[in-house]
Amino acid sequence: MSFPQGTASAPALMVPDGTCLRYGDLRRAMSPWQKATATLRDKGLVLLFADNSLSTALCYLACLESRHTIMLADPALNERAVSRTLSAFQPELVVRPPRTLRLPDGYLPADEAIWRRSRIDTSPVHDEPALLLMTSGSTGAPRVVCLSRENLFSNADSIVRALGITETDRAITSLPLHYCYGLSVLNSHLARGASVVLTHQSPTSRGFLRQLAETGATALAGVPLTYQALWPILSRQWPSTLRTLTQSGGVLNNVSGYARLAVQRNSRFFVMYGQTEATARMAVLDTAAHPEAIGSVGRAVPGGKFELLDSGEIVYRGPNVMLGYADRRADLTTGDRMDGVLRTGDLGSLRDGNLFLRGRVKRIAKVAGKRISLDEVESAFRALDTTAVVESEGVVMVFCMAEVDAARELGREICADLGISPAYLRIRQVDNLPYSAAGKIDYQALK
Repeated sequence: MSFPQGTASAPALMVPDGTCLRYGDLRRAMSPWQKATATLRDKGLVLLFADNSLSTALCYLACLESRHTIMLADPALNERAVSRTLSAFQPELVVRPPRTLRLPDGYLPADEAIWRRSRIDTSPVHDEPALLLMTSGSTGAPRVVCLSRENLFSNADSIVRALGITETDRAITSLPLHYCYGLSVLNSHLARGASVVLTHQSPTSRGFLRQLAETGATALAGVPLTYQALWPILSRQWPSTLRTLTQSGGVLNNVSGYARLAVQRNSRFFVMYGQTEATARMAVLDTAAHPEAIGSVGRAVPGGKFELLDSGEIVYRGPNVMLGYADRRADLTTGDRMDGVLRTGDLGSLRDGNLFLRGRVKRIAKVAGKRISLDEVESAFRALDTTAVVESEGVVMVFCMAEVDAARELGREICADLGISPAYLRIRQVDNLPYSAAGKIDYQALK
């Protein structure tokens, strides 16, 4: 399977201003980007600062078509982070760099949208890497996940089958395209001949749902933060075209509420589980078909399989498992190093084939001589309100949006259950928590 593939007259990419590229128009629309990469050697590296624009989507598709390797980066990366990335990976082309960035040493402006490396003295890129997605680099050394065309196409096919996507579906970009979940929405819909609406609007903004309705979008993807913000709106006013909702990126407290609401609106609500290292998604739960499994992330996507180590760590096997990590250009000279097996770093259990998550292996802290799961403590506090828990110098720090008195009372109960003194648990009331661009709690910022 590959993408894009749809009938020539069918809409593929749409912009709320009325622009509509049909599948028959895509090759012509990609040609300027293919010309820009035509001067590269057999296989070059292109760094694309990927917003949710039509030009981003076309550049991405053109690089896949030309079989160059493309790295997607957050346009909000600061100059220091960009400098580290350029130094480590030495891309031949830098596309759509933020206007605030200065032209770095070793690069020349090809036009206002492209920087070109002034000398070609880099290591060749192996045939397999097609896409690089950043997992770190905002505050430290850059690290990317290396994905192959097979990874992309197989995971797109798995998602199509798991969600039952058809050519009549139309997704809207409610997540960044440089984030694996947001990119997988684009990939899976173009793989099935469906369409995608490209918008810069935040899914929690007033204009987003208006654009969703005006463009006839049928599918919405979001992280817990998205759905928490949308609940007061969607529970009162459901867009008439909306029929599929998917949620991933962490624990959503109100899964049952959304499951009931979707059924009432003759729609479907899917809970999903994924990692960048597995291209995007590894498991899916159709809450309408399996209400008894709510609380889990469902079963492995078609072609995938879960196993548990004795420690409880989840191991995933499938054709969507990455080739490996890369920290510098030289790491791109080799192919697959994973053999389709991924130790996820997550803890969980399997019941009747459904996967239940219990937290992260690395989110285990040593407090008062006891091993404590920070995720379990966070889950216990979630009964009050949105909470984040970190460990600092042997103390469990709880950042809670609930009233302090209620949080302290619950904290005493939790400490009793854990067998530690309340002196090892400190509660701070906050108005907001820091979140990453992917909509996940930024624990490093809290530390």
